Amino acid sequence: MAGIEPAAKRYALAAFELAKESGGLEKWASALDTIAGFIGEADVARALDNTRYSLDTKMQLIEAGLKGLDPLALNFARLLVRKGRTPLASSIAEEFRLMLESERGIARVTAKTAIALSESERDALLQRLHTSMGKQVVLTTAVDPALLGGVVVQIGDRLIDASTRAKLEALRESLVGSLA
Repeated sequence: MAGIEPAAKRYALAAFELAKESGGLEKWASALDTIAGFIGEADVARALDNTRYSLDTKMQLIEAGLKGLDPLALNFARLLVRKGRTPLASSIAEEFRLMLESERGIARVTAKTAIALSESERDALLQRLHTSMGKQVVLTTAVDPALLGGVVVQIGDRLIDASTRAKLEALRESLVGSLA
């Protein structure tokens, strides 16, 4: 899971606070997806990135392309254009969705193992994560043979490395440290 740029997190948090105040979290999530989709179109992205186009021209493009969008959300899109932050639109929408899920008690977790988990192992891991986090967990699994064994769990920005590889590396460092 790639980290989201801090500026995208700040913009998403600002939008989230606005959405909470207005009671429109789901409406804002949809609006941010619409903004990200429009700004992400190749022709639109090129136009917004082109320094030959004036700010007024870029604003007209945004207003025409996002016609019918909630006025506050449209102002948010205009702000992204004014600040030159349009490349962050999809990251902002993604971060907003993560905040919305967290608000609703949902956590996205990625678990990497050396071999594919059986259904019962996956269910046991899911239950353990649910119990320890106290949240509904959406679990994605991946296979990484380099781990040798064990599991590496990614929860947002937090990484829990309980892999055999990590344990062997720690043991090696401990042995080398004791010899020095």
